[in-house]
Amino acid sequence: MLIRHQSRRVVWERATTVPFTILAIAFLVSYVWQVLDHGRTPSLDVWLTRVDIVIWLLFSADFLYRLRISTARRRFLRNNWLDLSIVLVPPLRPLRLLRAALLIIDAVDRHTRFQARVRLAMFVGVSSMLLVLLCSVAMFDAERDAPGSNIHSLGEAAWWSVVSVTTVGYGDFYPVTLEGRLIAVVLMTVGIGLISFVIGTVTSWVIDRLRTVDEGVERADRELDELIGEVRSLRAEITELRAQLGTPRPEGGHELGKSR
Repeated sequence: MLIRHQSRRVVWERATTVPFTILAIAFLVSYVWQVLDHGRTPSLDVWLTRVDIVIWLLFSADFLYRLRISTARRRFLRNNWLDLSIVLVPPLRPLRLLRAALLIIDAVDRHTRFQARVRLAMFVGVSSMLLVLLCSVAMFDAERDAPGSNIHSLGEAAWWSVVSVTTVGYGDFYPVTLEGRLIAVVLMTVGIGLISFVIGTVTSWVIDRLRTVDEGVERADRELDELIGEVRSLRAEITELRAQLGTPRPEGGHELGKSR
């Protein structure tokens, strides 16, 4: 019974990976669109809010269904805390940034859940790009109309995000609002961790490649030594046979590998 229920859940998760990835991307587009529209089209803002609510309901229904068909429900909750967070965060405008991040990260996790070899690389790479994008949009939304702000376009917000996440920090753009500074704290804290992780992963990969090359060279040397040993043994047998048959050894002959 346990195997049957687990199989149902795995089959369901595999079948819904693409649809829920599309839903997460749709929510991200809706969030960015709302920020860029900035209330200029109230009817559009209402429709985008409805899209947000519908996506939240679909993710909630998916989570509750997977929880119902899972027998080890406590372990399911522990292993799927990200999905649980999406359900617990309501579709409110102040929480749009958090919901966008949770939905996209969950979509990446769904897509790579069954590809263990590439999961970590995809997760870190997409999370890094997502972090910069969402923080750029959120910073633009928080700073564009604030008194004394120097970030008035999405391009300026994106530039600020890039120089901040890479710890360059030119200082040409900076937040002046409380919301903008909180976004900056999140970007710098998480960004440094992601970049350090990427550098460590790349370094580890290079070391593994070099170790593989060294092992290949050592294996080739061992095989060559074995081959030379076999050739020497064959030459010794040939010499012995010639001696028994009385055939003179050809002049200029020498043992293979004597110079090694």
